[in-house]
Amino acid sequence: MSQLVIGTAGHIDHGKTALVKALTGTDTDRLQEEKARGMTIDLGFAFMSKDITIIDVPGHERFIRNMVAGVSTIHLALLVVAADDGIMPQTIEHLNILKLLGISRGIIALTKCDLSEDDEWLDLIEIEINELMKGSFLESASIIRTSAANGAGIDDLRQAILVESQKMLEYANRGFFRHQVDRVFTKKGFGAVVTGTVLSGAASPGMEVRILPGDFKAKIRGLQSHGIKVTNVTIGDRAAINLAGTDVENLTRGCELVESGWLRETQSFVAHITALADTRWQIKHRQRVHLHIGTAEVLARISVLDGKLLQPGQSGNVIINCEEPVIAAMDDRFVIRSYSPMETIGGGHVLDPNPIQKGRQLREWGKKLVEDSPQRFMQYINLEWKNPLPVLEWAQRFNTAEKYVHKWLAELKLSLITKQNIVYDPADMRTCRTEIEQYLNRFHLKNPYRKVVSREAVRNELGFSQVWFDFVCDELIHDGLVVRSIGGIALAVHSVTLESEDQQFADRIAALLKNGRFTPPSLGELRQTTGIAPSKILEMLHILKEQGLAIEIQTGLWYHKYWITELSEILKAFFQNNPELTVGDFKKITNTTRKSAIPLLEYCDSSGLTFRVGDVREAGKDWQ
Repeated sequence: MSQLVIGTAGHIDHGKTALVKALTGTDTDRLQEEKARGMTIDLGFAFMSKDITIIDVPGHERFIRNMVAGVSTIHLALLVVAADDGIMPQTIEHLNILKLLGISRGIIALTKCDLSEDDEWLDLIEIEINELMKGSFLESASIIRTSAANGAGIDDLRQAILVESQKMLEYANRGFFRHQVDRVFTKKGFGAVVTGTVLSGAASPGMEVRILPGDFKAKIRGLQSHGIKVTNVTIGDRAAINLAGTDVENLTRGCELVESGWLRETQSFVAHITALADTRWQIKHRQRVHLHIGTAEVLARISVLDGKLLQPGQSGNVIINCEEPVIAAMDDRFVIRSYSPMETIGGGHVLDPNPIQKGRQLREWGKKLVEDSPQRFMQYINLEWKNPLPVLEWAQRFNTAEKYVHKWLAELKLSLITKQNIVYDPADMRTCRTEIEQYLNRFHLKNPYRKVVSREAVRNELGFSQVWFDFVCDELIHDGLVVRSIGGIALAVHSVTLESEDQQFADRIAALLKNGRFTPPSLGELRQTTGIAPSKILEMLHILKEQGLAIEIQTGLWYHKYWITELSEILKAFFQNNPELTVGDFKKITNTTRKSAIPLLEYCDSSGLTFRVGDVREAGKDWQ
């Protein structure tokens, strides 16, 4: 982690902006309206050092959406409580938002201490703060008494931040570039510029990125971090990115810059949410809410999957249907606020950002998804048991680096098809083996005279992907349970044994084909001569084919194998004395009509006995 991003939090007029200015020398109230009102409306940014950014967020409840956008990408919370007010409504709401977004580290600043001449009062405020922080990530956080007016405690606070910066955790890198946009502007001579925090990966000038939602292309023209031009930015960095090849209309707070192939927009996702314990709201089925995810805010409806509502403090899986596209990655955290009046009522994290199921199947899928990432990965593996995917595709589906997928493979004792790097569960392999064996057994019982069945017919019927079917089938062949033959596969224990009557039918058909020489009877003629049903004739012909007695040179045109072998000898003798073979020559040496000669010649061409050059044939490779 190269940079520390700090986000302020706290009630309106508790001195957040003044505290940031005392720490950095920067007034983050950049908007004229903010200066006129004397309160922060939008996000402000200041640099305490080249490695530490402070995001100043609004405290007024009307601007909570801006506050959420600011803290969604921070590493350390700076909770501000004023000595003259103590704990106030937005103090509590901001604390809840920090917890819901998974912020795990923070410092508490007690501001405006110069307004109190009584240390006992400050002691009481600290007791009140400690009571509120019990059970939260700030339970053991330092409380530093400060005054922006006279500078008291500012150095202590600065030192505490520096100490925390040395404890930076190594945040999980998802393995691809992802940058959430919290500010958009244009700069004369440069064009569109966006700012935000790099959530994963790295970027450098010249790199192509996608702007989501909308999936617009853009190229990074230049980069700045902490006001300095840089050649690259990486996970954790605050970055200003100058973009080329896109209109500023495609950019807004809430959009993201991402590497192609890793994220896509969604309007419906499965999530696990928790209703705040101290909210006065119930989260009801089909309730309309404000969804804050990343730096975006959209209206959405919540479908509660277990029951009709969630009481305060309760958790459950839900489907969130957004009224406009958002970017949701696997395990992204979010906050939900009531539609009206707007209050923070809960939050959660994403379990499936792009579900493929619909309707009832989606509800059933959503109900059973678990929070634990490795176990959820196993659920996905078992969902795709007929179409297992490569490691890279799983990494992209889970929006994470391949190294984490490999870690899960080891933890869950999963296996790989090495050549294609495809992940599978050994239990699914056993199931697939059984399905193939059972299918072949059913086929043989229904078609006792068919020696093999087409591999493609088996695969299509069972719905397996090509790579997976080939792998499982090859394992069965290796183990001696299935045999491979020309035209397909069969159970190793299967053999064709004709009943006496059927053997007589087959012998009769074989005799008719042999007597026909190079002008054999058609299927219709065989039916007229024998009186056997067409389906039975075809069955017998396929048995003769498997016995090596008949060959189908084109659909519906069958020859006795004896004459195909004889034809080879006839052609060999002809080409010993002649360089070319005409259709007339062929009719003469085979004593056939043109109707029979043409398909026979085409068969000779395809099998390498002859080679066509214009209207004549030359000797095939076998005779050259």
